[in-house]
Amino acid sequence: MVLEQIISTKWLRQRPLYAIALGLSYTFIAAITGYLFFKDRFSISFLFLVTLLLVPSLMNLLSFEEERERSDGIRRFFVNHQSVFEIYLFLSIGVFIGYLIVIWVLAAVQVDLSSTVGEQMKILGGGVTANEIQNFQVDQFIHSLNLFSNNLGVALIFFILSFFYGAGAIFLMVWNASIFATFVSLTIENINKGVAHAFTLLGAFSIYILPEIGGFLLAAIAGGVISKAVIVEEFMSESFKNVVKDAFILLLMSFAVLLLAAVLEGYVGVNIIRALV
Repeated sequence: MVLEQIISTKWLRQRPLYAIALGLSYTFIAAITGYLFFKDRFSISFLFLVTLLLVPSLMNLLSFEEERERSDGIRRFFVNHQSVFEIYLFLSIGVFIGYLIVIWVLAAVQVDLSSTVGEQMKILGGGVTANEIQNFQVDQFIHSLNLFSNNLGVALIFFILSFFYGAGAIFLMVWNASIFATFVSLTIENINKGVAHAFTLLGAFSIYILPEIGGFLLAAIAGGVISKAVIVEEFMSESFKNVVKDAFILLLMSFAVLLLAAVLEGYVGVNIIRALV
């Protein structure tokens, strides 16, 4: 792949913040390609094209992580995983922002939203109105618990897909980023109080959306790293055990971050958004 030759994994690890620009670029390239060649199936083709662009870079990144873990193990855990987590997170943010921009640009030129993110709209059912937010009454503890339970299931799917398909869980990452972007777009459109208010509302959504994304990505990294170890390492060797220990800690961290995200959404996010509308 041409883009893969231009952008090396080593360069990306040294500048993880640039992954946002990379995620944005890949999303725009996928949008243009999908719109030109797969216009009748743009919603689905857009998802797959973004995924295809991201997979090679992330496969190389996971290979590098597995090589470091086989020797270092727990001793340099946070140092080892800082760059890969940042890259995954920033790529996901880039895809999320890219989807938002594509949705808004196509909407501005009168392209039907259902053709852009039709599959995501089926999941969301049309977004949230100001009236629904204002009248939203729920037990915050139960609401947070339900959110955590649902997100835990998604994280395990990330882990399993990543284990069996390496960086294959990147499709689920792109899918979640696109759903978040669609939800934000539809909600802002339904509330419709101006650009400044829209960005304030987007900031409120970010309070719990970003930790959710981070939790899912930790689970995906854990599964991908173990997948590489099973292929490369001798079963139950010292190197294999080092990798499994790291992956187990990553999975536990994923659950902890998702719990934080659920609490933030249930106790903080909903109240802030209700106040804004």
